[in-house]
Amino acid sequence: MRRLLAFWAAAVLCLGAAAQSVDCIRDVNIRAELQPDGSAWITQEWDVKVNSSGTEWYMPVSNLGSMTVSNLQVSENGMPFESLGEDWDIHRSRSWKEGKCGIVPKDNGVELCWGLGQEGWHRWTARFYVTGLVQAYDDADAFNFMFVNRGMSPAPEHVRVTIVPAFDCPVWTTDNTRVWGFGFYGDINVVDGTVVEESSESLSSSSAVIGLVKFEKGLFQPTVTVGGPFQDLLDRALDGSAYEEDGPPVWFLVIVALCFLCFIGICVFMLVATMLGYKWSKKLFGTTKIDGWYRDVPLEGNLLAAEYVLVKGKRFGTVAEAQNIIGAMFLRWIMNGDLVVQPDAKDYKRVNLLFKSEKVSADDVEQDLFDWARSAAGDNLLLEKNEFEKWSKKNAAKMAGWPDRAVARGKTWFHDKGYFGRDGVCTPQGAAEARHVVEFKNFLSDFTLSDQRGAAEVSLWKEYLVYAQLFGIADKVAQQFKKLYPAEFAMVAQSSGMDVSTMIYTMNWTNSMSTRAFTNAAQRAGSISGMGGHTSFGGGGGFSGGGFGGGAR
Repeated sequence: MRRLLAFWAAAVLCLGAAAQSVDCIRDVNIRAELQPDGSAWITQEWDVKVNSSGTEWYMPVSNLGSMTVSNLQVSENGMPFESLGEDWDIHRSRSWKEGKCGIVPKDNGVELCWGLGQEGWHRWTARFYVTGLVQAYDDADAFNFMFVNRGMSPAPEHVRVTIVPAFDCPVWTTDNTRVWGFGFYGDINVVDGTVVEESSESLSSSSAVIGLVKFEKGLFQPTVTVGGPFQDLLDRALDGSAYEEDGPPVWFLVIVALCFLCFIGICVFMLVATMLGYKWSKKLFGTTKIDGWYRDVPLEGNLLAAEYVLVKGKRFGTVAEAQNIIGAMFLRWIMNGDLVVQPDAKDYKRVNLLFKSEKVSADDVEQDLFDWARSAAGDNLLLEKNEFEKWSKKNAAKMAGWPDRAVARGKTWFHDKGYFGRDGVCTPQGAAEARHVVEFKNFLSDFTLSDQRGAAEVSLWKEYLVYAQLFGIADKVAQQFKKLYPAEFAMVAQSSGMDVSTMIYTMNWTNSMSTRAFTNAAQRAGSISGMGGHTSFGGGGGFSGGGFGGGAR
């Protein structure tokens, strides 16, 4: 319910922000390189469309306390801006500020500023130095830092923060590093020795990106000592967050009752609209009803882009099952020969998966999943019964955030193709491409009724089955293929090193295995213990850095 209240507050603030600016912040990629003394170099990569009448881009960094911010460096396309230090004049013209950057001191911090330049898309890289980021407590070293401010106009569509050590130290794991995220919807995890914080949906003007990280004593030698227990910092940040377990106040219960009445009306509307077929997002598809068929593999075969369409395409927030995308990728690896299906020596009814490849994709989201499954297989590289599920329990922080990363990467594919307009609505071409995903699902679901079905080459049949796995209808489609085209279906199975019955069994097994693995991870991640997982929109109090506002002015 907190999330629902936060949504309405964000909606009101967004309307105000939209009236002020039509700039677009497509992506913010932040990297914090921590030094032994607790200082940090912070690099921000901004993917921004400038379309305002302002003169400069500015970022308030306040609430500094014992911290300092200095040495701002800005570049674009490898060309460094002229640094004016603290001689920046916010009243100068747009043409004077172009290609320049500077710092404006404030009572409780600074503003980092640089010229907007010409209208259109810009990819700025801003780098600055922060002293005293990691501070010493009696029982831990830690920081609670706001990396992206509330009140930005406009709010970023996607944010990723990566925190890494810039020196030799013990590898960060959940044994020596704990993490919490606040101010936005997404995930924060300790992944392969780094802390990764990433949004799973667009930010609003009431969003912020705050990261609270606790390090075991001895990893740093901070120059700033706060003293007292780390729990004091944690308690302040957790106040009002989704991590808290306190009972709700009376006013909250009244709101719940009112919302319940609204919920009944919404459910009736949703039921009627769904029964009539009007269940799709017009913003993404250009229509709310999609009845047609599409025979070809959509979106150039990009499973992550298709997953984005399935997750974000429903009008009423019904999402695709997260394990379906995982099962689809397993099946594609099998079809491509990266995994080989082998009989289980202990149980003739079962199969195992032998890893034959080390690299399956240039995309880190897909490659991470493959690497984790390969790691779960152990030294013999044979993924056996329950091994991936057991691995997911021990590595919940990694696994739980993967589905959101997959959706975010799929959205990036649409952005890179130019399928989103300035207002965040799909262009006509983008909407048509998105509709092909649903139309392809319709085609596979109604395969026996289609007069277009015809026999297809083996490679296309393989993709049909992979997408059927993504759509959650693999077993149904496989049975249809087997019935209508037994010879061709046998060829598909044989080309993947299986007979027909083994192929159907493997499809079901990989899907159920993915279901159990994801469920294990989701149940264990995101707790108050700081093991990682989902972030909390509320909470985050006591942060340093950040502040309110930022963007074009």
